Amino acid sequence: MAYVIAEPCVDVKDLACVAVCPVDCIYEFEGENQLFIHPEECIDCDACRPECPVEAIFPLEDVPSQWQQYIELNSVIFETRSVDERVGGGALEPVEDAQPAAVGVSAGEMDELIALLAAVASKESSAEAALEDVLAALEKLGVEIES
Repeated sequence: MAYVIAEPCVDVKDLACVAVCPVDCIYEFEGENQLFIHPEECIDCDACRPECPVEAIFPLEDVPSQWQQYIELNSVIFETRSVDERVGGGALEPVEDAQPAAVGVSAGEMDELIALLAAVASKESSAEAALEDVLAALEKLGVEIES
């Protein structure tokens, strides 16, 4: 588990962290009074932490001693609840005749792009500057962007 959401989120559930998560690993469940980070989906990119207005998100090793119980709570929730139960969730319906898009990016290039996205997410820069960095990297990889 890379990150843990602790007590400052309780009864707040601000969704700013959800909006910036590149892998959608932050969940809200009906009947729960806080958000949760899926321990197996989190890629440790740190994009969520600076967005949290109540400073409730911590790297696992930095969870304050008074909130250590949230480590287990964040882990156990995904053992007892399905991600399909998330608020606004539910199982995704397959689209008839859907075909994956041909991207033409090798595994090495994809690793490079993932590293770049993690670096961009960790920078304190404007959204426009981050987008420019990502678009430049995609262009370098030869990925064509249609607008």
